[in-house]
Amino acid sequence: MSGLGPRAVLVPDLGDELAHVVAGLEELLVALRTAEQDGATLPGPLARGAALGALRRLWRAVGPTQGRRAAEAWLAGRVYGPGGRVEHVPLRLVDVDPVDVVMPSSAAAVLGSAARGGGVMRGGGGVRGGEVVRAALESGGRGLPGTALVAAAAALSGLLDLADTAESILLRECLAAAGPGADVVLTPAQEQAYLATVARLNTMWAHGSAC
Repeated sequence: MSGLGPRAVLVPDLGDELAHVVAGLEELLVALRTAEQDGATLPGPLARGAALGALRRLWRAVGPTQGRRAAEAWLAGRVYGPGGRVEHVPLRLVDVDPVDVVMPSSAAAVLGSAARGGGVMRGGGGVRGGEVVRAALESGGRGLPGTALVAAAAALSGLLDLADTAESILLRECLAAAGPGADVVLTPAQEQAYLATVARLNTMWAHGSAC
């Protein structure tokens, strides 16, 4: 744990898209953890299952806000524009550990270096760890290529580490006041805040669109 406590962030409901990407990334990290247990030496964010553990903790927090999982968890509140005339893709509040949030990005940096042929070993332990990482990237996960999973890992950190703005704070307060799973009808000012925040989220999540 970070010692700083969890941070409430806004997460768009991307349906099954985020679940598919996270499952592929988990498959890749499980393969690396298995290789490590068989003797491979891996660098910091990949060693001892650190990135894998962080990913799983993040998904335990984020997963219940996505698609059918949100309905099963009674968290499938809808977001409407002023007057209820337009339904927007929901944004939901999720508490995440800031240390876990940065871990996928750190792992992505190491995986990306390996994909480009860079070294990933600690100390002088030879090249086996690098070969293992490259082999895992070639295999990918859930039908997604390794390069896409590297990008997804970095994008996940960006999605969950969006800096606060007046607009995002306004939305968080609105959703918190409504309560988990409640439908929300935005005021004109809140809708403008929603649109501004979604635009920023879209720049972070290269795999899909939150609006």
